[in-house]
Amino acid sequence: MNMDYKVLTLDGWLEFNRIKWGLSPVRLSLSDSESQRPAVELVVYTDREGRIKTPKLNPYIPMTFLPTDTKSASRLERQWLSISELVVEEFRKRGVINAISFPPSIVDVRPWTWRGFQVTVRYSYYIEFPYDIAVAEGSIRNHVKKAAKLGYICERTSQMGDIVDCLKDTAERQGFDYRLSIEDLEICQQLLSSEIFRAYVCYASNGDAASARIVLAYPGASAVDWVAGTKQEHLSSGCTQLLISYVLEDLQNARVCGFDYAGANIPSVAAAKATWGGQLVPFYTIRQPNARAFAHYILDSWRFVLEKKRRK
Repeated sequence: MNMDYKVLTLDGWLEFNRIKWGLSPVRLSLSDSESQRPAVELVVYTDREGRIKTPKLNPYIPMTFLPTDTKSASRLERQWLSISELVVEEFRKRGVINAISFPPSIVDVRPWTWRGFQVTVRYSYYIEFPYDIAVAEGSIRNHVKKAAKLGYICERTSQMGDIVDCLKDTAERQGFDYRLSIEDLEICQQLLSSEIFRAYVCYASNGDAASARIVLAYPGASAVDWVAGTKQEHLSSGCTQLLISYVLEDLQNARVCGFDYAGANIPSVAAAKATWGGQLVPFYTIRQPNARAFAHYILDSWRFVLEKKRRK
């Protein structure tokens, strides 16, 4: 499967995270060879004290393994284990404040476990292009047809007010905050261009913005589902499914290699994303043992106890 997260390494994306979240992007190219191969290239963000911190709303820290020209599985593994030690040491030297998620293309995180980092596995759905909606469940196609019959239409937009209205409605309903303003979105689109920062809205027949989605896309690389929201009064209309269908078709026309939903770790969300026929892919998250990591451990333990009691 071709997974390439170049879009998360673009200068405009790094600058947006610097402006919005006050973190400094740092490009790292690590190699222990004079020939520069094997190597690892990645981007991390640091706070004022130089500690690594993932900015809010960043699904992954982009990382690319650059091996030598070999097809030997054992040699590739040895190269990865050797070169990834440089990344682990960089993390230990700088310190890691919060969770760091690697893209699904990074499949071996043993070097982090061997050096005492806490590692958890999470999941996303990945749709590789070309894509045919025929692989989606029948309920998806029925919802798409329903919304079209009701007069909903989808389009790319630069009207960030319509996007924010949909995001706020979903955030308030589900009890979180995207912390994105109209100005934030306008700045991000200016930094990346509308061809990379692709903003979509599904409008009802009365002109109301019903559902919205922003995707980060780069030709030849993977597109990342960044933020999305649907207004409550339109949830049963099929507009969300119509918009996703429109987005997938538009991304294929933009020559991206696939679409990453960037998370499927809540049961209801995972169930909805699974119906599109994408492939379930694991990705790994690491934490440095500290008070914050311990607090997360306690919280997870408490949730486990509550769930056990609930099921009795």
